[in-house]
Amino acid sequence: MRPILVNIPSKLLFFVALAGALIVFVRELIQRRSNKALSFSSTPLYFAAGAVLICAKLGDWSFGHPWAPVPIYSYGVMLGTSLVVGWFLAMRFAAEDQIDPQEAGTIYMWTAVWAIIGSRVLWFINVLTDPTTQSSVSMLDLFKIWQGGLVAYGGMIGGFLASWYGCHKRKIPLLKWADVSAPSVVLGTGITRIGCFLFGCDYGRVTTLPWAVRFPGPNPLARNGSPAWQHHLDIGVVARTATQSLPVHPTQLYESLSSLLLFGLLMYIRRHRKFSGQVFLGWVLGYGILRPLIEMFRDDEDRGLYTFPFTEHLKFSTSQYIGGISVILGLGLLVSLVRRYRRDPESSRLWLTPTLAPAGGPGANAANSGGDRPANKRRKRR
Repeated sequence: MRPILVNIPSKLLFFVALAGALIVFVRELIQRRSNKALSFSSTPLYFAAGAVLICAKLGDWSFGHPWAPVPIYSYGVMLGTSLVVGWFLAMRFAAEDQIDPQEAGTIYMWTAVWAIIGSRVLWFINVLTDPTTQSSVSMLDLFKIWQGGLVAYGGMIGGFLASWYGCHKRKIPLLKWADVSAPSVVLGTGITRIGCFLFGCDYGRVTTLPWAVRFPGPNPLARNGSPAWQHHLDIGVVARTATQSLPVHPTQLYESLSSLLLFGLLMYIRRHRKFSGQVFLGWVLGYGILRPLIEMFRDDEDRGLYTFPFTEHLKFSTSQYIGGISVILGLGLLVSLVRRYRRDPESSRLWLTPTLAPAGGPGANAANSGGDRPANKRRKRR
């Protein structure tokens, strides 16, 4: 467990931010000497505002005493890494499927933003509706995403809605974009779960298996101990003097490994796909089956446990319910797409139709979305 990868000296960041503001301002001043039409940008103000924020928050406006360092959280680093890797992967697949790169980049950006919002909101709902955890959180916790607490299915729902809106606005077929973005989502999930393991959240049930892990108690990196240690202390299975939790399933690594395997499967499907939507369905069905199975081994309290009619004697997590529903909906979509493919195979291969923005600018995608059908009849499927 390593929730904080490194602590950066805040005084160093303060002076770097000031230097950045000065360098950018001087550069723009020199550029304006040769071209009076150029206007000053707001970049120096952003640097200066960052320096002021660091000084006010961590230095308390005083240089005479040590400033608190800036922690770089492992979960935030892995989340950021997943977004960057997903970006390059999505841009590559967008080019292969003939989607305008500028439009694809915009959709990806807003999909990522709303995926984070959706995942955090669903986590917050789970915590608020669980009597054992609702008293330990406040509204401010909703915004502390660097400390963990993102529900993958919340992000997938939020990201899907953002993708649907972005594709609808730009006249891009949703299934075409879904096949582009699905591998990025799966790979990103696998990377982010490593951050969960380093932070110590999403831990599993107690086990005696040889690959079980023990998370630490209070230490310099986590003054209150790991989430698993805190939980075991609360239920009375470890003493406050214990330095480690009981051995538990490394469910974070289970999901990371399963996501990497699912990513490999999606890449295989993408290479041999017959119709658009196959890659997306591989993700929906694969993750919808694997995630509920992994949930059976988890023991963290903030994932939401509910009983519904006909399940009074069983408790299922939010992700298990969503996973089951997604599998049912995915099977229905699979039947529909197979029938469509059998009726007209060519119209089901949306990646053969370019969705490129010509020189006309925004809105021109509408002309491209369906006007190339005769030409594509002569194309060979890749």
